[in-house]
Amino acid sequence: MAMGNASPKEVTLYSEGSRIAAEIFTPTGKAPPEGWPAILLCHGWGGLKDHLARYARKFSEAGYVCMTFDYRGWGESDGRVIATRDAPRLLEAGEIELKVRVLREIVDPVDQTTDIRNCLAYLWSEPGVDRSRIGIWGTSYGGGHAVFTGGNDDRVKAIVAQIGGFGFPPEHRDWARERAADKARGKLDTIVPQDGVDGVEGLKGTPDVGRMAEHSQLGAAARVKVPTLILDAEFEELNNRLEHGWAAYMAIRQNAPAEYATYPCKHYAVYDEHYGDSTNRAIAWFHKYL
Repeated sequence: MAMGNASPKEVTLYSEGSRIAAEIFTPTGKAPPEGWPAILLCHGWGGLKDHLARYARKFSEAGYVCMTFDYRGWGESDGRVIATRDAPRLLEAGEIELKVRVLREIVDPVDQTTDIRNCLAYLWSEPGVDRSRIGIWGTSYGGGHAVFTGGNDDRVKAIVAQIGGFGFPPEHRDWARERAADKARGKLDTIVPQDGVDGVEGLKGTPDVGRMAEHSQLGAAARVKVPTLILDAEFEELNNRLEHGWAAYMAIRQNAPAEYATYPCKHYAVYDEHYGDSTNRAIAWFHKYL
């Protein structure tokens, strides 16, 4: 068995021009002639790369190059920059001095999955990585992102989605579209954190509900054609797992090898009391299919 490096390599990559802070964990020893298999790790909601370091280390010890990262606007990554409303219209390309606003701690699935694709591009081109053996692992909201990416990018050859969220409640879609309309008309600035506006109790950050309503991870599940393992909390309290993880599994199994397993707990217990078994299951899945 390979062993992971004691210290990961810190790297900076670019997602739509913004700097993304990431870390790469590499097994010790000489890479196989074809290169190491690799895993991109995606955290949920507004999680940070540091939260996934223990997963990356364990996967690296099992023989995988692993990448963790912070989404734009979170942790050590750049926030998204936009012109202030009173700025002159930006009608010419090039460098200018301009008063701007920096957006941070927004939960935007479109931006987050774009960041994931750009991280995948970096990992795919990392020296010592076997480009034909790249997997993706995601947890919580990142579990849905992992499936979305796997359903839209053929560089992904195996997926593990842990306690994932896979869509926006249909009964709230009209409300979310009103939010999007208010944002488009400048009536409500929902992309900047505001007290009492669309926040979720106990979770940091402001969700862009208008973008969430039009972004379907579950729809992407029907396009997944690579082996996928879905791990769920039996007593999931943040969503109805039958409408999320189970529904994604039922869609994926029509086109690819798939397994669905639950732990007798609520959402966050998977990170502690079931950490060992969940990571071992993930490693066994990647060993089988990468």
